[in-house]
Amino acid sequence: MRRALVTILVAAGALLIAQPVAAQLPGVEIEPPADAAEGPEAVIRAQLAAFNAHNVDAMVANLAGEFAWFAVSSDSMTVEMQGRDAFRTSMRQYFEQVRGARAEIEGLIVVGDFVTTRERAYWYAGDQELSQAALAVYEVRNNLIYRVWYYPAFE
Repeated sequence: MRRALVTILVAAGALLIAQPVAAQLPGVEIEPPADAAEGPEAVIRAQLAAFNAHNVDAMVANLAGEFAWFAVSSDSMTVEMQGRDAFRTSMRQYFEQVRGARAEIEGLIVVGDFVTTRERAYWYAGDQELSQAALAVYEVRNNLIYRVWYYPAFE
């Protein structure tokens, strides 16, 4: 189940209606940067939109050929997945097994080619919708997701 939850968060990689946390504060108006329509943030938002549409081909198209996904814990880091083919296979299986999978970005920070997100994943167990959040750091090179580091889920 942990792998499935991490998979939903990796793929969640850009819900179009989600805004950075600061933009959600009452009375705070923040203009997105002029280049937000392109670049690393746009890639991550496109990845999450493809995830929410369960469009595996669009998700794979956002990945670099050398893509790697790492799971980070308090005392170790492991390679969970490498390459587009492994990602494609994993996501197809995931969408077949997990009903109602979707995700949203609750917070987002861009620093150069790195995008840090707080993502919330949703899915159904029986009639009950469940959710949990996690932090992720994406490295985007040439408008493709090159690396992603996922941290343990919480909430």
